[in-house]
Amino acid sequence: MEILDAPESVLEAERDILRAMSQGTREQSVWAEGIELLAEYPFEDKTHQLVFDALREISTGTPTIIREQLPAYLTRKGFPALDLEVFLEPHNLSAEQAIGLMRALLSKARHAT
Repeated sequence: MEILDAPESVLEAERDILRAMSQGTREQSVWAEGIELLAEYPFEDKTHQLVFDALREISTGTPTIIREQLPAYLTRKGFPALDLEVFLEPHNLSAEQAIGLMRALLSKARHAT
């Protein structure tokens, strides 16, 4: 079974990637890789798309800056009530796993069209 077969798996993968982009991984930040790889990826969850767009406009992979600016950015865009804690919770992805998951999502989206 492919890792992203079920719709829940795709949503979970999107959420995990956004966590990794927001917080970095044990080894390094994966923010830049995410911005580059997922620039054209159509997030299945609208909230995930909003968070990705915010991360792109915040223009840094520094977790403390993201934590400070993400709520303000989304409030300015008209989404003050989004629960952002889910994107700031710990994750267990390594940098390699996070980037691999980004590539898998992108590949799945390209094959779906």
